Amino acid sequence: MPHVATVCRWLADERRAEFREQYVRAREIQADALFEQALDIADTPVEGIKTKVTSDGKTEEMRGDMIEHRRLQVETRKWMVGKMAPKKYGDKLALTDGEGGPLVVQVLKLADQEAKADADNPAT
Repeated sequence: MPHVATVCRWLADERRAEFREQYVRAREIQADALFEQALDIADTPVEGIKTKVTSDGKTEEMRGDMIEHRRLQVETRKWMVGKMAPKKYGDKLALTDGEGGPLVVQVLKLADQEAKADADNPAT
């Protein structure tokens, strides 16, 4: 395997367009694989042992699903694929008005605003 610095040089080299395209495609496949892993982790319970030390110094062991660990694994993969492929897996942000409708932006020229103000307030 080439060193990371070598791969970075190849990506920056304009003569290696084919390599760059292959690299981009491999990263897309990696994001898809991480997405599938997150689904598998979420769907597969994992039994483990949790150890707890009580206030009197005794040790308690509990068997059960390692839900916290699985949640961390899923959230990490979710974050990674959102960064690797934001158009496909990133959070969609929508700007809305105060009532949940689409945000409408209106641009007015300063001269138009002044003319409207003059019309609304005629000189006395």
